[in-house]
Amino acid sequence: MKRIHLAGIIPVANLKTDFDIDTPEILLPVEPGFTAIQKSVFECAMAGCRTIWIVANEDLAPIVRHRVGEWVHDPVWYSRGFEHHYKEKRREIPIYYVPLRPKNVDRRDSYGWSIIAGINMAWYVSFKISRWVVPEKYFISFPMAAHDIYSIREHRLEIAKENKNFILTHEGKSVKDNLPLSFTMTPDDFKHCRANVNKKTTRTYAHYEGDDFLEEKERLPFEERWSARHFELDEVFEQLSEKDAHKVEANWFYDLSNWEGYRAFMGSEHRIEKPYKGLNKSRKHVKIAIERREE
Repeated sequence: MKRIHLAGIIPVANLKTDFDIDTPEILLPVEPGFTAIQKSVFECAMAGCRTIWIVANEDLAPIVRHRVGEWVHDPVWYSRGFEHHYKEKRREIPIYYVPLRPKNVDRRDSYGWSIIAGINMAWYVSFKISRWVVPEKYFISFPMAAHDIYSIREHRLEIAKENKNFILTHEGKSVKDNLPLSFTMTPDDFKHCRANVNKKTTRTYAHYEGDDFLEEKERLPFEERWSARHFELDEVFEQLSEKDAHKVEANWFYDLSNWEGYRAFMGSEHRIEKPYKGLNKSRKHVKIAIERREE
């Protein structure tokens, strides 16, 4: 099976929680020295992603970048002791930070739309470089979801299948039931989900069947305009294909986006073990040398 460009998408923008704290919730620890956002980055690396795209606006991106870095090692290729010179064969996974487009702010900027925006930007940037590096599939990881991320390694081949989705479930429910569980999307799924959101959302004016755009229309109250900004995950990914999908039941799962779920996880017997230091270290690219001139 050929190695495809699997792009990891981690939504951070427009995350809603009930913690009511000043610090970003994605920096909450799930293990000593291991935060929620680092968990998602490691999960993407474990799934076999070749690039990772974190969707965060300008106010939060520098904080995340400081903690996560600009690239990580592929854990499968990090320590292959049975190979000679295994350190030279380690694979690096670049991490990119992308914001939401201003035109979607207060219009479509729900948490689910952050994923759509991240996929769109991953495709656009890659296509501008070359059509040969465009992602062929997307793996979505939610920072505020706790489950056994190490088990993702067992399904790496299924995740990499180009035309079949991988969907993580818990008690038979998935992202299509509004649970923040990891899943994959194909480019066709992305197009269908984006079109469905644009079709279902309200806009500035009320829409009636047979409307003539030349006629004066009724303005909707502000709170009723652009309903897509309030769409939940199940509405955004209503068109996600489940045909021949590889569904995997998670042994355990906690929704960390609410205090009760976070407290239940921290008080449970389940753990998300912190990876090796080399796999969890914040790594940054060496800056190009700059000659400083004295004024």
